[in-house]
Amino acid sequence: MRFTPDKKQIKLFIIISIPILIITQYYLFKFGILRPMVRGVELKISKGDYVEDIDQFVMKLNEEVTLSSGDYIYIPTYAKKPNIWFNVLDKKEVIKIKEGNTLVALKEGTSSVAIMKNSRALRKVNIKVVDPKVQKLLVEPENNLVYVGDKSKINTVIDVDYNRFKEKEKATYESSDENIVKVSGNKLEAVGVGRATVTVKAQDKEEKLRYNIRARVAKIDIADTIEIGIGENKQLNPNIITSPKGLKPPKIEYQLLGRKLSVERSIALDERNGTIQGIRPGSEKVKITCDNKEKIVTVKVTDKISSDNKIKNLRYSHQIVGNKLQIFLEWDYLEGIFDYDVYLKNNSLGESNYKVVKNVKIKEDDIKINKKVSTTIEVDLVDGDLPDINIYVVGKSKDFTTGPSNIVSIKPQQNDIQNLSVKNLSVYVDKENNVARFTWDDIGIEGAQYSIFVKNNLSGNSGYELLEGNIGSNEYTMNLTGSSADLEFYVRANKDDKYSGKSNIVNIKFDSNEDNSGGEEENKPDEDTPIE
Repeated sequence: MRFTPDKKQIKLFIIISIPILIITQYYLFKFGILRPMVRGVELKISKGDYVEDIDQFVMKLNEEVTLSSGDYIYIPTYAKKPNIWFNVLDKKEVIKIKEGNTLVALKEGTSSVAIMKNSRALRKVNIKVVDPKVQKLLVEPENNLVYVGDKSKINTVIDVDYNRFKEKEKATYESSDENIVKVSGNKLEAVGVGRATVTVKAQDKEEKLRYNIRARVAKIDIADTIEIGIGENKQLNPNIITSPKGLKPPKIEYQLLGRKLSVERSIALDERNGTIQGIRPGSEKVKITCDNKEKIVTVKVTDKISSDNKIKNLRYSHQIVGNKLQIFLEWDYLEGIFDYDVYLKNNSLGESNYKVVKNVKIKEDDIKINKKVSTTIEVDLVDGDLPDINIYVVGKSKDFTTGPSNIVSIKPQQNDIQNLSVKNLSVYVDKENNVARFTWDDIGIEGAQYSIFVKNNLSGNSGYELLEGNIGSNEYTMNLTGSSADLEFYVRANKDDKYSGKSNIVNIKFDSNEDNSGGEEENKPDEDTPIE
């Protein structure tokens, strides 16, 4: 028998089927069995430039860009998200995709990349990879860097053989010394003193900017007037105050002012280091220049005796050759003095005055190594024994004569220092520099040392105290302190724990309220002290 549904049954079937179909398609989309419709897909590239006339995106070689599918929608919205991915459509290996959405330009050429839905291409873009070459690099600093603190910006113009990019080729900036010129992008700042080179590069093109950064000089600090004696050497030593403070100053230059012949000058000036030397009484003006600052100093030359204007550290050694005593003499070279006289007094012959026994002339090249002058003289033996002699040296130039050196003495051989005494102790008080300089005759025993003793009459002490021992030469310098002094001194020689007799006593006595150059009668040198 044939079944024929009635209208009620059909209606019931439809009512039941519709929910089933709706639920079924929902899960078919939800689990991806059915694929949704996609609308609004666009292939977007984060970098690169689209060139309309060739319908291509242009990328630089080795450049990496990010691909995006845009803000697309899919229908129905409850469906499983569609599988959207990116794919290179050829095998030229001009480009490749890594990490899903990063496009890398591998070599020059053209290719295509597509946005895919499963295996179907939704959108396609043509890609052109180029390697633009820099043809010209122009570098233009806005300001010059001269002083610490100066700043500048560098403007660059870069011409390339492929100039269709919106984003132009960029330059890099590098300083050879960031402690002198600091680089931040295309901005420069001078931060230290010295030389530095800033290199601007664009591919294989480069330009170099060379800078010599100086400290800005705020002030040249030095006394307006300087006084020196004839033959005295002094170096002008201005204090250069920089801004900022504490920087290495620029080179200092020195110049004698006034139109004078060299023979009319009161001083000689070494323009290399600012050393001045007094030649004759008078005054001169010296201009000191440091960068854009200058200071004029007046130098006055007086006829005072200067402690610097004397020969220093006269030493000797000797040997007997036949019936002659050969004496080797050596002393410190005095700047600018190339002519020396050797004075000798032979006590064994009863001589009461010194006389010149040798003149020594040198050249500047002769003293470059150790700054010493030397010579040899000969004296006759006395009955086969050493003579009793005293020697000193004086330097001279065309304009003045130096003070004498210390005196060295050679005496007949003495085996017992206790039978001798120190002779001719004298003292010179330099009130300007607050020092006292003592000299005495060498005792004539090899290896002997000296001790100097002092008594302070102002302190009420009745005895002498040791001031300095183990003095290896026959001279001594002492600093003076206080406004008043009344001191007595004597010297003894010693060797192997044996002492000579005492020298004569010298006295230093002065009061700040008195115009006293210091010294009693004992300060005067004995008759064999050298006098110019």
